Amino acid sequence: MEFYIVLLILCLIPVAYSDTDPNDLKILMDFKDGLENPELLKWPDHGDNDPCGSNWQYVFCSGGRVTQLQAKNLGLKGPLPQNFNQLEKLSNLGLQGNQFNGKLPSFSGLSDLEKLFLDKNEFDTIPSDFFDGLTSIQILALDSNPFNKTTGWSLPDSLANSVLLQTLSLMDCNLVGPLPDYLGKLPALSVLKLSYNRLSGEIPASFGQSLMQILWLNNQDGGTGGMTGPIDVVAKMVNLNQLWLHGNQFTGTIPDGIGALSSLKQLNLNKNQLVGFIPQSLANMELDLLDLNNNLLMGAIPPFKAGKVSYDSNLFCQSKPGVACSSDVNVLLDFLSRLNYPLNLVSKWSGNNPCQGPWFGLSCDSNSKVSMLNLPRSNLSGTLSPLIANFDSLKQIRLGENRINGTIPMNFTEMKSLTSLDLSNNNIGPPLPEFGRGVKLVIDGNPLLDGSPSPRISPPSPPPTGSQSPPRSGSSPKNTPPTGSQSPPSSGQPSSPKNTPPGTSVQVSTQPKSSRRLKLLIIAGIAVAVVLVLILVLLSFYCCKKKKGTLEASSSIVVHPRDPSDPENMIKVAVSSNTTGTLSTQTVASSGSYNSGTTESSHVVQSGNLVISVQVLRKVRFLHLRTFISLAFCIVMGKITTKVDVFSFGVVLMELLTGMTALGEERPEETRYLADWFCRIKSSKERLMDGLDPTLEANEETFKSISVVAELAGHCTSREPLHRPDMCHVVNVLAPLVEKWIPIDDETKTFSGIDYNVPLAEMLRDWQKAENGNMSRSGPNLEDSKGSIPARPPGFAESFTSADGR
Repeated sequence: MEFYIVLLILCLIPVAYSDTDPNDLKILMDFKDGLENPELLKWPDHGDNDPCGSNWQYVFCSGGRVTQLQAKNLGLKGPLPQNFNQLEKLSNLGLQGNQFNGKLPSFSGLSDLEKLFLDKNEFDTIPSDFFDGLTSIQILALDSNPFNKTTGWSLPDSLANSVLLQTLSLMDCNLVGPLPDYLGKLPALSVLKLSYNRLSGEIPASFGQSLMQILWLNNQDGGTGGMTGPIDVVAKMVNLNQLWLHGNQFTGTIPDGIGALSSLKQLNLNKNQLVGFIPQSLANMELDLLDLNNNLLMGAIPPFKAGKVSYDSNLFCQSKPGVACSSDVNVLLDFLSRLNYPLNLVSKWSGNNPCQGPWFGLSCDSNSKVSMLNLPRSNLSGTLSPLIANFDSLKQIRLGENRINGTIPMNFTEMKSLTSLDLSNNNIGPPLPEFGRGVKLVIDGNPLLDGSPSPRISPPSPPPTGSQSPPRSGSSPKNTPPTGSQSPPSSGQPSSPKNTPPGTSVQVSTQPKSSRRLKLLIIAGIAVAVVLVLILVLLSFYCCKKKKGTLEASSSIVVHPRDPSDPENMIKVAVSSNTTGTLSTQTVASSGSYNSGTTESSHVVQSGNLVISVQVLRKVRFLHLRTFISLAFCIVMGKITTKVDVFSFGVVLMELLTGMTALGEERPEETRYLADWFCRIKSSKERLMDGLDPTLEANEETFKSISVVAELAGHCTSREPLHRPDMCHVVNVLAPLVEKWIPIDDETKTFSGIDYNVPLAEMLRDWQKAENGNMSRSGPNLEDSKGSIPARPPGFAESFTSADGR
């Protein structure tokens, strides 16, 4: 009897050890029952309630407790049970590559969990306590889940306790906010992949202590603009093998120390706002991949040792590696570097000749030498470069109302041509160099020079006794007493600043405020009138809808209003150019009849429109280069046109180049909004060529000029108003192109023999008189007007009258 009892006990023992924990079994059954397609698991339906003892597929156990569930890439669809964290002994969960959805259950308290793969599913919510208590986690992957799609989610502080974490992969899962500092302090973290989220802020300084080998922070778009700030800290991450930072808004320079990262094989910095030179240490790195495209990198392109390297769409002075920049460009780049490469200026300085192309704030003399550095109110901060003294031709330096600090370089006194140095309202400190009397030094508003919060500069010192000379701008007035008998400053008159060298000519404003305001109002009124004229003239030419046409090598724009193949159906429109500031267009010839009342009226093609636009701007320039109004015009126009008119003019240039309207509802989504699309293609020669209006017939010879206009259009439509140029800069960029584009008669080398010195209104009056049968005209200008415009151009229909010329 005892034998049978022992035998029965021995038979029952293995059954007891094979039973699955009842709570674990319940959770597995809840998991199965919640699926829309449970048959994909191939678990038994009934009768077998022992997943551990019966070896259910994808389930792994130890001691009757479920330790692993590996059901990846099966296409399972449905939610996870919210009590999933009651699988207390779970150490490895692999459910990636399915269609699990709904709210992700909390995994709080799963202290044995080492590996968690829930990536590539459709979970839409992640609980705030999900990471609590995951003290043993080593690999955690939640990629490609639309968590909290509207608000996004941030990494909780509780993850800092997961000190065994080696791999954290949270790509494309709506992660927002700045990176927590503790990520750089996790001692075992070697792989951090956070791409395609909505992160913002800078790379934490703690990352410099990290032993990470792979860091992916790329493509943080999502409406936030991406991560920002410098990338200097990555130069300290000595174990890096892959560094992907593309698709962000990182600024500053590429750190020189990056060359010390001996393990680095892949570096992608594409689509950021990195500035400055490419470090030679980076060029010497034998990388597998180096991507520097779409930044604001400057200077020369060094020869690279990387296997695959790209550096398109930057601001290099040369197009080929190993070719040095010009000495003038090197000076200006040093000037930029000491001012911390201000983005509003960097984007407007490119090429290898400061006297050609979009070098904002620079003016050159007739010998193509830099003569003026004009950057007041440009938000500049930093110190002055002593290399500026290398510009022997530089006459004026205007850097007032910035945040420049430090001292004025002593070698500035060696500049032979310098007549004016304006550093007012900055933070310049002593000592001041001793400039000669020919230099007007403006230094008011620099607290460190006189110790007062709003200092003023005293009147200039008089010339020495016995050396009377005619007064000039910035020099002493006639009635200033000679040295030794100078009267003390009267009450309320500004006193001399401290540390001002004797003999230095400084500027002081002594006009009453009311007088200055009156002058500003007058200047503003003139500028407003000019702006209105400019806009009206532009609109008068541009508002017409474009038809087919060609531009011949003459003084006229040839337009085919109906059939371009019919030589009898041709109208020429001439564009006048004179020095009086008047722009005129005249219909001068036609081989066929023309009825202005039809819907097929002739229109100037894009090439002609470009000439007209440049001519209009040039006339404005002529109007304002007679007197002191030139400077006032530039200053006031800059304030008036920055936000609206300059942007609008940039869009007009884009329309002229592409033949497309600003908004095309019928166009594909990519090109629907012209300004956005054009700014994306203008930096690529191939894409820009493809996007140009075919009637421009662009080729390699003309593309250089076209690219200048395209770049200017992009500057005019910058998102930030501060980044847009003023109209003076627009004129300076476009004016040199006029002589290249304006149609010239090949035989006579003139503009079709028409007297363009006669204003359009006067021509129309002559035309009207001719229609009335009265061609007589008295006065001294009779001969000048005879060739200005025919009574009715030959070949035009009788219905075409002077009224149509309006």
